[in-house]
Amino acid sequence: MIFSLIKKQLLLAVRDRQNITLLLAMPLVLIAIIKFSVADMVSPEAPTIDAKVGIVEQSNEVEEMKRLQDELLALPLPEEAKQEIETNVAQFQPIQMLKENVLGSEELKDMIKLESIAPEELEQAKKDETYDAIIEVPENFSFQLMKSAFANEAEVPKLNLYVNDGEFNSKIVHDILVVYEDQVNTNMALNKYGMEDVVVTAEEVTGTIQTIDEQIPVSGTFYYVIGMSMMFVLYISSTIGYYAFDEKRIHVFDRIILANISKWTYFIAILLSGALLAFAQLMILFGVSAVAFGTTWPNLWQFFLVTLFICLAVGCLAALITALNYRFNTDSASNLFSNVIISLFALLGGSFFPFSEYSDLFAFIGNLTPNGSGLTAYLTSAQGYGISEIWPHLAYLGGFMVLVLVAAALVIPQRGQEA
Repeated sequence: MIFSLIKKQLLLAVRDRQNITLLLAMPLVLIAIIKFSVADMVSPEAPTIDAKVGIVEQSNEVEEMKRLQDELLALPLPEEAKQEIETNVAQFQPIQMLKENVLGSEELKDMIKLESIAPEELEQAKKDETYDAIIEVPENFSFQLMKSAFANEAEVPKLNLYVNDGEFNSKIVHDILVVYEDQVNTNMALNKYGMEDVVVTAEEVTGTIQTIDEQIPVSGTFYYVIGMSMMFVLYISSTIGYYAFDEKRIHVFDRIILANISKWTYFIAILLSGALLAFAQLMILFGVSAVAFGTTWPNLWQFFLVTLFICLAVGCLAALITALNYRFNTDSASNLFSNVIISLFALLGGSFFPFSEYSDLFAFIGNLTPNGSGLTAYLTSAQGYGISEIWPHLAYLGGFMVLVLVAAALVIPQRGQEA
């Protein structure tokens, strides 16, 4: 009997060609529009680094090194120590290393454009904001740096860095200088204690770097294929609610009850027919998207598992909306759900924009909605994660289904309450 009731609901949906066409065509049209407008805004590709960096030297490093060498050689030291000082001072020019071996290295020269700025032009350069970052080398910087290493002086000089707050290129330059500073300090400390032989330079490092947790990038188009699908699949619930209330209005439901068919059987058929219609809708949407937009899934069994949970959640919502319509003898529940609640769920769940990237709170709120949790589960699977990362979202959908079913069971009008 359940099969016959499900077949009846599916036939109602198939015959309502206008509504079904809208549920299929509208998300595809929106995806196509978004693809050519804002989809690239959520593209996972790494941003291009094109930084313009200015460097201001308040004194001449070569002259500073010569002065330091003269001072150290004037000290009463053994001849062997003086020769070592001459060698180290001649080899160590921190600012020259920064310009040539770091910012001007083969790896960074195409990403960072380094320009020298005269000291008297520094203030104007900061006002013009033509540079992503400006490095100011204070007077006697190299002299004080080397002296702190050889003479064990406590004070270590600092470079001055001026950046545009919030700029990506500025943050990159800042991070490079932090790494450079750490390397210089490490090398100086090792030299101070006679451990210079263990210093590892960038040229000595061999091998490859691999990301332990590799993610498959998800394009903006793929994101909106999932987001729009998760939004429009919810309309199946309100559509089933409309069909069911119409059956009550024309006394089809009464005839079903008179045929000695339990209303629980009827509502289970509502749930399953909603799930089947949701599955058909998602298969068509994802199938057309695969052909039209090239969206593919790396793990099909995970895809079908997530789809199963989403479709059952939609079916449970259809049962609850039907129960509300029957309880209050009006289709207001379907109207409220389709006109207000779905839009709210779509906004919070990230169908319009990935708010979860901005805050853990937004991510938590979004995952409380069935479409948001389904969206996250789909994206997690599409990025190549395992079932352990997907399961929490499926568990939430399972809990959501139980909660909705309990609410539907409480709302279904009992004998004598039916209008």
